[in-house]
Amino acid sequence: MTRPHARRLAATLAIVAMATVGSRAQTTKPQTTQSQTTPKFDTYTGTTANMSVGAGQKLKINVLRWASDEDRNKAIASFKEKGEKQLVDALQTQPSAGYIWTDETLGYSIRYAYRQTLPDGGERIVLLTDRQLGSWSGKPWKATNQPDGTDYPFTLVELRLNRAGTGEGKMSLTSKLTVDQEGKTLALENFQSAPVLLRGVKREAATGGD
Repeated sequence: MTRPHARRLAATLAIVAMATVGSRAQTTKPQTTQSQTTPKFDTYTGTTANMSVGAGQKLKINVLRWASDEDRNKAIASFKEKGEKQLVDALQTQPSAGYIWTDETLGYSIRYAYRQTLPDGGERIVLLTDRQLGSWSGKPWKATNQPDGTDYPFTLVELRLNRAGTGEGKMSLTSKLTVDQEGKTLALENFQSAPVLLRGVKREAATGGD
């Protein structure tokens, strides 16, 4: 087994262990008529596009937990009150919600993960890391014709999937951050007009569980 694969396996096993601890705590409670299942990973994959640095990379996203109302309120308040720097500081105090895996050896910890069900049955996913994707290799990703003012010290990824679980993704490399008041979440400004940076996005079968 290669070193990158070994490290990825170790991180995945760590997440499984976290989920297992939670499931064991549940099994100590009296049985009820409702079924009790082990928490599962939500997994999404895609390939980068329209990039001058980081093109053609395969992404795998493992989400262990989704943001609570408290998590969302804290992230929004930090961004509104103190801007980008305070947001990064706040994110670093949050436990990991999962990982984004690139072609690099190490994965990127997800500090904020939000999921919204769309009216058509699809999904909107917002993920925030506390680092720039590509920074582990010393080559932070850059989008083709990346505009000024989007060189954030973190990366926000927003995915839109249809009810079949396929779609596309965009990132803060080409769009500024904003607060979506209706969705009550951090988001990308002008998502519809932003260039697609992740193609072939797909929701994979859940991992873990009984």
